Amino acid sequence: MFDLKHEIEWPTWYDSDSGFAFNRSFSRNVFNRGDEINVGNVAIAVIGPVTQELTRALSDALPENELQQQIQQLKKDELKFAANSKVNSQDRKARYAQSKLEDSIQGTKDRIKELHEKYGTFTPGLPNSEGYWYSKVEPGDDRYSVFRANLKRGAYVYVFESTELLSKKMDKERHRRNFVQFLASFRTRNKNEIPRELGICIPFGFIQDDGKTTLDIKQSLRWGDAPGVLYSIHSGDVEADRIKHPVVEAAASAAVGMLSSQEEETVKPFVTQRIGPRSAKIGALTAQQGGVVLSLKGKHNSAYEAYSVFTGYSGWLGSSVLPYILTDMSTRTMEQAAELQKNPPPFEQSMLRLETLLKSMRLRPTTPLMPELEATPGVEKKALVEVR
Repeated sequence: MFDLKHEIEWPTWYDSDSGFAFNRSFSRNVFNRGDEINVGNVAIAVIGPVTQELTRALSDALPENELQQQIQQLKKDELKFAANSKVNSQDRKARYAQSKLEDSIQGTKDRIKELHEKYGTFTPGLPNSEGYWYSKVEPGDDRYSVFRANLKRGAYVYVFESTELLSKKMDKERHRRNFVQFLASFRTRNKNEIPRELGICIPFGFIQDDGKTTLDIKQSLRWGDAPGVLYSIHSGDVEADRIKHPVVEAAASAAVGMLSSQEEETVKPFVTQRIGPRSAKIGALTAQQGGVVLSLKGKHNSAYEAYSVFTGYSGWLGSSVLPYILTDMSTRTMEQAAELQKNPPPFEQSMLRLETLLKSMRLRPTTPLMPELEATPGVEKKALVEVR
């Protein structure tokens, strides 16, 4: 958890053209690549505010609608093929045409069967919800079961998608039961509400669990008075195949314009300040920080600054109370995003906000304690939790 002194915004805009819900953004051109929420095997998106257009777009993205359209067309094709297949002739060309039509009829029947096997309806069993199921095959012939649910709650739609590898121990029905149980653990969360239970906070929502679910969550936020400055927080459990290297990232962030590539040489003349690489603090934790500030000119020769500052802590392997924490402060300008009405504020203002956010980061106190803390009494009283 962390403290913020001003109203902030989360990336909840939905790009109906792409139909993909899980990479979050503020608008078409204002986003931080990789903003996603992954809780265990479930990907989550929070989308809103709800409008008729948004509801229709999300519903249209469900493959059930497209599936029914495909099946209806295929059945029409089957009837058409059947009507034209009654050829009673010894003519070679006619017999060949009949053979092709029969192949088409069988192909259509096989396609309908395949669609029914690959896709299916799924009812989450919750108010204001809809969903679907489908299966997919990955290289190596691994077959996966995928369930998705859209839950409409207040001003937002919460999208959940669970993926499981099918095996002797995990079939479609067991996967469905697990997903329904996961959905039942979700509830909405009021603005600035900090739950006391064990679980995971997402924008405007909370998922209660036993404190042992693996996480990989990257979300950006921004202040309403500075919509072109994004503060990204990426945190999760350190796993053997997901080791983070903040020292390297901090050094690379501070070295912009020094690496001799053509793009770097273009940027170099505009660099006015380098941050680090240096040690910094995320709460009580020692992190690595690096960044750069550029002085630029826009239309009518108006001057403004663009900047990027990375701060990261690598975390401990296998620890939930010491996850990796990677933050990025980065800018978007009016030239990059026409929807912005102004360029970023001076670097000092944004850096002060970043420092306030970093200094206040700490563990969210829970009742009961997280399992790791329960096993080591007194740890939660250390700076991990109490630093402001």
